[in-house]
Amino acid sequence: MTSFSTKHPPARSFASRRLVACCAGSWLALLAPSCSSSGSADESTNQSLLGVDGPIFGEDAESVDPNANVPGYFDGQACAGQSAGAESAPTVLSLVVDTSGSMDDDAPGARGSKWTVTRSAVLDALNDMPEDTAVGVIFYPNVANNNAQPCIRRRTAVDIGELDGDGSQQRQRIARAFQGQSPEGGTPTHDAYEYALSDMSGSQVTGERFIVLITDGIPTYSLGCVGDGRPDDAVDSAPLVEAARAATARGVRTFVIGSPGSEEARVSLSRMAEAGGTGVAGCSHQGPNYCHFDMTRERDLGAGLTNALGIIAGVALGCRYSVPPAPDGATLDPGKVNVLFSPPGGAEELIGQSLEGSCSEGWQYTDNQTQIRLCSGTCERVQASEGSLTLQFGCATLLR
Repeated sequence: MTSFSTKHPPARSFASRRLVACCAGSWLALLAPSCSSSGSADESTNQSLLGVDGPIFGEDAESVDPNANVPGYFDGQACAGQSAGAESAPTVLSLVVDTSGSMDDDAPGARGSKWTVTRSAVLDALNDMPEDTAVGVIFYPNVANNNAQPCIRRRTAVDIGELDGDGSQQRQRIARAFQGQSPEGGTPTHDAYEYALSDMSGSQVTGERFIVLITDGIPTYSLGCVGDGRPDDAVDSAPLVEAARAATARGVRTFVIGSPGSEEARVSLSRMAEAGGTGVAGCSHQGPNYCHFDMTRERDLGAGLTNALGIIAGVALGCRYSVPPAPDGATLDPGKVNVLFSPPGGAEELIGQSLEGSCSEGWQYTDNQTQIRLCSGTCERVQASEGSLTLQFGCATLLR
């Protein structure tokens, strides 16, 4: 059996995490090059592995009951002390940010407008994100005079691209874009959301995909810029919920942050987050624990946004692990993968695979089975610990 493990930093630390590939018996030869204790490749060992043929795991994939006694599964066989680093799976984020006129209103608990507080919180969160995270930005409305049609121009403020290191061109572009925005006009949320989806579909950047929608109100334009944009003439939000559901089916999940001013939109924003695949277990569209991030009762908007963006970053960036590719002539059996969590000083825990559509506990494959993603509750628990997570290949998958 071969295992890939990663040690998790404390919660809310978004620095790039690494997986560690441990050598365990002959399965190592089929998954990863052997390495010295310092992490550098051992070329002589690596060369000796090239002649190994056949499937990595057998072809008789099966799932077994998690309570069953699986001989040899916890047999105490440890790694051989050799390891190699492997980066965690990348993420693609599209920020869709409301800059309508109401964002110029004062922010609770801060000296400044909702817009200046939002700008500061988002830029601070991006500063802590790892280099391989790809981020793009769309502001709406993005026309000088929102009383004229169209309500938005189909353009991005910043095209999707990897953040790279501190002071990179992409980070500078994003900072300049936020600094150059001023709140004005109505709220064409549906047009902005659909454009973000289109822009993301056209991007060649790889990684699991998310849209982060930040808004302070009910849409004042329907799709196609139908409406007059007046805040006292809101439009039906139900089509946005269905748009988020369709996006989830296409592999794009949607986080929703409702800023102060979105009190009347809380039910629809909650439904949109649930349809977007990011509602936490036990959330309710009737409150008080909505499925989206509800900022309407925050006494300090800046602190609330920082916390919400931290949770989003933790879920989007911290709980996805790449399944190693099979070498030429071999195959990986997705039915023989298991995930184990070792808390500090505690017993090793087997995390079962979840077959639920939107899960809280366990893990799931992404659509193409190239990545493993922890469910929301499991993700939060693992991230809050100093323990280690191990992906083991070669035993029949245990289900929850």
